Amino acid sequence: MTAKAYLPPVMADVVIDLSHYQTVSQDFSAAAASGVAAVILKATQGTGFIDPTFLPRVAETQASGLLVGAYHFLDGSNPSQQMAHFLSVARDEAGLDWLAIDYEPYPASPASTAGAAQAVATVHTATGKWPVLYTGRYMLSSPNAVLSNCPLWLPEYGTNPVCPPGWLKWALWQHTDGNIGSDAVPVAGIGRCDRSRFAGTIVDLLTWWKQPQL
Repeated sequence: MTAKAYLPPVMADVVIDLSHYQTVSQDFSAAAASGVAAVILKATQGTGFIDPTFLPRVAETQASGLLVGAYHFLDGSNPSQQMAHFLSVARDEAGLDWLAIDYEPYPASPASTAGAAQAVATVHTATGKWPVLYTGRYMLSSPNAVLSNCPLWLPEYGTNPVCPPGWLKWALWQHTDGNIGSDAVPVAGIGRCDRSRFAGTIVDLLTWWKQPQL
């Protein structure tokens, strides 16, 4: 039986995400003026790497009045140590409460499902909130009771946003990297970058950002 795509009645295409891999023009005020409402920035990876663009971009996005979040790229190293590193940078240093874990294929040091579950549980214990989980439908063969607590940020560069096992709906749908996807167009003030739709209105997004939920 083919899984059905989740397409909510209202979507707001107002979220972008950036990492050090993307050299952009970085005029966040222009992005905000064009309708972008939120920016998710790569903060850390593994147990020691800090994205060199993270803290400068946090300051610039906040100065432009945008919502700001941080994500950690999960690898195969100790999940608890990775989360201690992530929280020290994103929460303690940058002061951000919106946190996400990026669990995707990484052949150089692949994270396991058990490791991802340990990572999100560590964040929940430390903050009282489940982080948003960025993962696709091919990462899990069956539902995971821990990961399923997390609001889903789904990468799907097409028109068929099918959720992984364990979710019936996504909160964010990353539908293009700025080059691939039906809506692969540059973002004003930024250029070509990852863009995500939120399942709801911009007003809904403002509320959800304070307390991300399924």
